[in-house]
Amino acid sequence: MMRRATEADVSALRAFLEPRIETSMFLLGNLEAHGTGNGDHPHGTAFYLREEDGVITGVLGRANGGFLMCQMPHLSVQQARSCLPLLDGLDLRGMTGEADQVARFLEALPLAAEDWSLNRVEPLYRLDLATLSSADTVRMPGAADLPLLQTWFAGYLADTRTGTAEDAVSRAAGAVDAEHIRLLLQDGEPVAMAAVNARAGDTVQIGGVYVPPPLRGRGLAGRVVAAHLCALRGAGIRTAILFAASDAAARAYERIGFARVGAYRVALLNGMVRLNTALSGVLS
Repeated sequence: MMRRATEADVSALRAFLEPRIETSMFLLGNLEAHGTGNGDHPHGTAFYLREEDGVITGVLGRANGGFLMCQMPHLSVQQARSCLPLLDGLDLRGMTGEADQVARFLEALPLAAEDWSLNRVEPLYRLDLATLSSADTVRMPGAADLPLLQTWFAGYLADTRTGTAEDAVSRAAGAVDAEHIRLLLQDGEPVAMAAVNARAGDTVQIGGVYVPPPLRGRGLAGRVVAAHLCALRGAGIRTAILFAASDAAARAYERIGFARVGAYRVALLNGMVRLNTALSGVLS
């Protein structure tokens, strides 16, 4: 039986997740940003603990925005099925985490393969920032960049199959003056974009890397990530994590020093589905 975590569990939660940080960044980032009891923010997360003799051995996260995250080593399909009552009434959008763990969980869910628009394993990378260098200039997006951002986010979401044109409009609006996003400049003009999608302690997870098609093949993806991370290092960040959506992206990250440390799964449904009380089916 799993139980819901409270603020009294935060130290133990961190102690369990931090040694597995490469596949726990969304769990740790949401915990750091929102604690255990936030029911309003889309990234606010309910954390459920698997324990043995009072020691945490697994964590399932249920975010308000409809995403599941897990850090449950040695998870079996049967164990995943035992977690399903915790998902009663969840409007499910997708799940991310260590590739094999998420695969076991997806097998346990009362959903068919065709219900998923995306179920992809991506190579997972880590970089110690101590030796990273960059001579490039990056800046935050401003209001004048909004048309460009709308085009770039539309391209990014289409390339990664993680959103719609409507999503691109809202993402672009949220990117204006956003601390977590940086644009790479060349001759004073933006040529590439990178973002932080999770932060925990002195570690960040990079996402949202985009280079417009006419400028690809020039090393700009690696350069924008390197420049962004060098700026973050000045603010105390020591380590970066990311997962690569394509072979070309993987090569770009490897060129600036990222080393592969595992595999990460990203699974998105065709649309929100509500899991019913018995979890024997799905309600629209």
